[in-house]
Amino acid sequence: MFDSRSSETNQESLISSPRLLAIQSILGIFFSYILLYFLCRCLFLAWNWSQLSSLGASQIAYAFLNGLRFDFVLIGPLVFFLSIAAALKPAWFRWICFMTIVFLSVALFFINFVDIELLNFTGRRFTRSSLFLASEGQTTNLLHYKFLTIMTFIGLSSLIFVSFFWFKKMVASFTSLRLRFKILGFFFMMFISVVMIRGGFQYKPISYVDAKLIDHPYAHQLVLNSGFTFLKSWGQKTFQRERYFSDQEMLGYLNLNPQLVKSNIVITPQKLNVVIFIVESLSAEYISKEHTPFFLKLADQGVYFDRAYANGRRSIEGIASILSGIPAMMEEPFLNSEFATNEFVGLGHLFKNNRYQTSFFHGAQNGSMRFDVFTKASGFDDYYGKQQYPNSNDDDGSWGIFDGPFFQFQCDQMSKTQQPFASVIFTLSTHQPFKVPTEFEKTYQAASTNEHAILKSFRYFDDSLEKYFNCAKKHDWFNNTLFIFVADHTGPSLDEAKTTFKSKFEIPILFYTPQETILKNMDRQQYAQQIDLLPTLNDLFDLGLKTKNHLARSLLQSGQKTIALYSDQHYELVGDTELSENHLKAIRQYFSEGLYDNRLYFPQVLGK
Repeated sequence: MFDSRSSETNQESLISSPRLLAIQSILGIFFSYILLYFLCRCLFLAWNWSQLSSLGASQIAYAFLNGLRFDFVLIGPLVFFLSIAAALKPAWFRWICFMTIVFLSVALFFINFVDIELLNFTGRRFTRSSLFLASEGQTTNLLHYKFLTIMTFIGLSSLIFVSFFWFKKMVASFTSLRLRFKILGFFFMMFISVVMIRGGFQYKPISYVDAKLIDHPYAHQLVLNSGFTFLKSWGQKTFQRERYFSDQEMLGYLNLNPQLVKSNIVITPQKLNVVIFIVESLSAEYISKEHTPFFLKLADQGVYFDRAYANGRRSIEGIASILSGIPAMMEEPFLNSEFATNEFVGLGHLFKNNRYQTSFFHGAQNGSMRFDVFTKASGFDDYYGKQQYPNSNDDDGSWGIFDGPFFQFQCDQMSKTQQPFASVIFTLSTHQPFKVPTEFEKTYQAASTNEHAILKSFRYFDDSLEKYFNCAKKHDWFNNTLFIFVADHTGPSLDEAKTTFKSKFEIPILFYTPQETILKNMDRQQYAQQIDLLPTLNDLFDLGLKTKNHLARSLLQSGQKTIALYSDQHYELVGDTELSENHLKAIRQYFSEGLYDNRLYFPQVLGK
């Protein structure tokens, strides 16, 4: 006999089956994405273990657990839009939507792989301001890391595969669902997605600061997701105008105890040549007898500032600080910001106005980091890059010409240049991946088996520098030249357990000239920073600059000083005076108003 109850049960089974398949496919793609992001974070941890090894197992687990919140911000809406696409008709439109969403998923996942190594020389996770690297082809250098390239290919291929696999199941199940279940499912998933985008039910949506859960200088990078930081940077105003004080009150905080500030040197016009070495990634902690013996020899004979700080964390920020006195106190580098068209003082212009020949040397591809454009805007007429170098066999295969032959090239060019001249050399070989010539590789002996790879590249730099000086001493311009050494920014820490926010900015600054009496009265015990170089040279060479950037001070003066350090939306002050919140407010106001009002410089009499 016909059993009506059995028929009803079968009917319920047929109805519930598409629902179960729909739920299964949605959860399948959701947890597949979570697994892939988890594995990517594991790769980040392994690759950057030298910076994260001081974390305990519980801290690492805590970082991974909280990292899920940042992953959900991306995964939640992606799964939501895929489920919508699965219900669309006709089929061709459905698959166009699918491919668009998957393309976005791949792009957001890809920058996590890029950041595994890129973060080590940008100092922060990928944001909108990082796009200048991609636009100039700098990220293609990461292809030299073959293991990372392979893992990136596997990760992206896996993402595409799981997306296609589960999306097909979604389509198959959604076509059999009743309309009311589709509507209920839509609103339920929308609610879940909104919660995930906000990072939970807290009052304010999740932000960068929510990643700083562990007292460790690098742990928040493990927690964060590069896709999140990139998208978040588009939704925020990168730099805000600040106003706390009147101009006089603001300048009063910036010009500390002016009665203690005195000129130690009687300024007379000098017609010395100037050669500035901007040394890639030179942290103060790298200076040692083992790795920089010649540099230490120059330091003993010159004026060495060992309480010196970089004003940024990237090369593109360092060059603006050194050549134009503009510190990096916003997320976007000045060179790529809306303020790049502002009026600014260029060191090259000051020397050109005093009839100096100006030149800039950087062994990378012309146009790299927009150095050629910025140096020209700063007054440096002659640019020598990879294209101007005559021998392509000296290319390191990653960034450009090895330091050794490129230094010799600069030395030879200076022998052909009319004096006085002002020339800048931006070094290259101490940049990741720290390549050195094969012949040097064979002769170099590491101090220990655990030695960081960057130290070998600095031993090569030091050797190249000594050979450069041997070349320079053969020419008449050597004895009439001031050499300045400054880092563009710091490199990776040799001991992460001892790393502090302040130590990430500690660099050496060195002045050396065979005419030692010119510098003998400089106060080498004072605090120094990159942006101090421009006013120092203006004073030393009587270059005629009549305005003043009150964030900087000539190193020919001494007295109390405050320096502001900034990175990743965090400020910290260093100095030999009582530091206060008003100091920081005055610095932020001066910088922000200076950019917005196109007025970084005040007449020197104001605020003295």
